Amino acid sequence: MPRTQYENNLRAKGFENIGHGLYANVFAKPNSDKVIKVAALDSWPTYIKWATEKGYAGKFAPRVDNLKFHDGFYVATMERLVGTIHDFYHRSSSVHNELYDEITSWYVDESTSEAADLIKFVTKLKAAKLVGDWHFGNVMVRKDGQIVVTDPIARRFNEKPFRIKSGQITAAS
Repeated sequence: MPRTQYENNLRAKGFENIGHGLYANVFAKPNSDKVIKVAALDSWPTYIKWATEKGYAGKFAPRVDNLKFHDGFYVATMERLVGTIHDFYHRSSSVHNELYDEITSWYVDESTSEAADLIKFVTKLKAAKLVGDWHFGNVMVRKDGQIVVTDPIARRFNEKPFRIKSGQITAAS
């Protein structure tokens, strides 16, 4: 089934398009705590696989319940986040201002920073070469206020397809 048809089927089932990026559209039903991401074969699955294997999914990376590759695109069911860091950053009282400034600055005193764990995560992303698309739209916030890096890399997917089902990564069948 082509990607457009897949997305139209979601709309026919009552899903609304709640967001999009260069390669993806995100759908959800009203008041649902889950979203469905339908995307071209970009490198996001590489990031999610790394985050899941390293124990960051559900902390600093999105929690993905299911990821499946189709012909020319993939579909992921994942947690719904409440907004981008941009939505919160312009609020003068937001703790997110300080955290975003700290994780994007050249020097941070990790011994006193409230963002120390997040900075360590970002450092590991850089070491794994999972960077290159860090901007306000790819940093979101969970309901509990936790900052979540949703999509730090922008390149084509060049791995062997795999699946994530109920939080477990398995080989493609």
